[in-house]
Amino acid sequence: MPKSEQIQMLKTYDTASDEEKEFFIAMINMPVSSKKALIKNIDTNYQNIAHLKKEYLKLVPVGFTIYIEFKPADKVLDQPEEIDLFIYKGSQPGELSIQKWNLQYGDPVLDLLLKMAGWNYATLDKIKMLLHNANCISIKNGEDMITIGYARSGMGMYFYDLFNKDLTPAQIKDYNDGCTYIYYKQNIVLEYGGGAIGSQCFPD
Repeated sequence: MPKSEQIQMLKTYDTASDEEKEFFIAMINMPVSSKKALIKNIDTNYQNIAHLKKEYLKLVPVGFTIYIEFKPADKVLDQPEEIDLFIYKGSQPGELSIQKWNLQYGDPVLDLLLKMAGWNYATLDKIKMLLHNANCISIKNGEDMITIGYARSGMGMYFYDLFNKDLTPAQIKDYNDGCTYIYYKQNIVLEYGGGAIGSQCFPD
């Protein structure tokens, strides 16, 4: 950042309220990624990503759909490592749908969700290791594909959608809108999910 802009930003920060300062720090501390990094990771690390998919599917009980994301500790904002865990079961709406954010090891709510899934802390550690090796942060199983979160960027997030089979021409058309989805090759679709503010399509 140019020196003149640094000075102006510091002046703005110094005159802000405590609440505004906290928001400002949160904004400039947000993670940043890109479509280029998304593609580079799957090109250079596909073996570990495929292994993550294979091993995760072994861990999810039959009839369950489970999303899990590991969010690293943030020293600037003094936040510990946290886990988002969503559990769905059954084909009927409302049969079982639980979504919990910002859980930590030792949290009774996390313990309850793990019990529902037949998981334990060793399971979490294994998933965390698999994600780390794949250079990714989240994963969710599905009927025809598995969705792996590569990285957050601002309030958006980049994903890989790995289908069980190579896409048909009709599927390629559906999953290549240039906004939310970009067909990459064979059974791989790149996805971007926009946040509450900012671009709702691939920003790059």
